[in-house]
Amino acid sequence: MQVVWAYDEFYSLLMIEDKQLDSDGDGTLSEAELQSLAGNDVAWDQGFPGDLELRNAGGDLIELGRPLEHKVTYENGRIITTHIRPLTQHQRPDHSIGFSAKVFDPTYFVAYDLRLDIQVEPEQNCEFHIIRADIQKAMQQVDQMLFGPNAVELADGDYPQVGELFADKVVLTCASSS
Repeated sequence: MQVVWAYDEFYSLLMIEDKQLDSDGDGTLSEAELQSLAGNDVAWDQGFPGDLELRNAGGDLIELGRPLEHKVTYENGRIITTHIRPLTQHQRPDHSIGFSAKVFDPTYFVAYDLRLDIQVEPEQNCEFHIIRADIQKAMQQVDQMLFGPNAVELADGDYPQVGELFADKVVLTCASSS
């Protein structure tokens, strides 16, 4: 599965400043500067599954491999990274299986805006739809976790893992090939 992340202009600027790139300030990055960013946004701690979650129609988590084939471009003041998340086992979408995917940071430090360019081979007879997160409901759930009668006891500086509450979901279904 190919994943494309397009960072907003402000965060892109922070990444460039943090790595001390574009020292001449001309707004362009050399190929070497771009490559110094490749893979940095997916250099997760061991055991962290990443910000992409894939499930079958039964709700079972489908394990994804570590990110591969990192590419970076810089367009209109935005850093755009691409990587591949391979499936660890072969999966075949059909009418009885289907898939759903969510992109989220469990800590909600990063908020994702899902914009799709999903491409499915026409002969696979598949379609997808998006289920948008109910942000108001998610905020109410967070309020209940933090301030409700059964509020979660948090260590100093800790925050509950609420990112999934704010995640849009993409559902892919395929017609039977028989």
